[in-house]
Amino acid sequence: MTDVDPLRSDLAASADYEPAQYALSAVVYAERGDEILLLQRAEGSAMAGQWFLPGGFVEPGELPEAGARRELFEEGGVHIVGDLEIVGCYPMYVYGYDMLQISYRGRVAAGDVTISHEHDGARWVKASDMRALLTDEVIGQMAGGREDVSSLLRHIRIDLDRYLARAESAEERPNRTQTSSF
Repeated sequence: MTDVDPLRSDLAASADYEPAQYALSAVVYAERGDEILLLQRAEGSAMAGQWFLPGGFVEPGELPEAGARRELFEEGGVHIVGDLEIVGCYPMYVYGYDMLQISYRGRVAAGDVTISHEHDGARWVKASDMRALLTDEVIGQMAGGREDVSSLLRHIRIDLDRYLARAESAEERPNRTQTSSF
């Protein structure tokens, strides 16, 4: 019997293309009641002064969900109660890396938000109010003529739409009456 790599790493050398390589980051729609947590990016950070979901790089060898939980605690001092649900994933270029950003949603435990040095503020907002503000005009103003920033903000808007659809669906589930045809 020959020693064959069951994952067939030998096939990579014969590929006619170079696969995309991405760093990985995660953000959390941290829910408390009908609001989500936003943190204001500090001076010197990407998109300084803007309000975004808590999150950041997933460390090498770390599971994405564990990275999301860690980043939420490091940046906001709060913990998720129970499971995180994946909302979406989108590409972005930030801090000199092509990245894939995975977004999650989950309920946070009671307690105060404690922001890290990476942020200047925290606020709880209705996701629908945030979405109403992300018009093409506002995205254009925030992007300041930079297509890469505009692309990132459009991806965030699409992800926010996914989040709102899932949140709405979750609210409707408890009210449904199931019938059986046995």
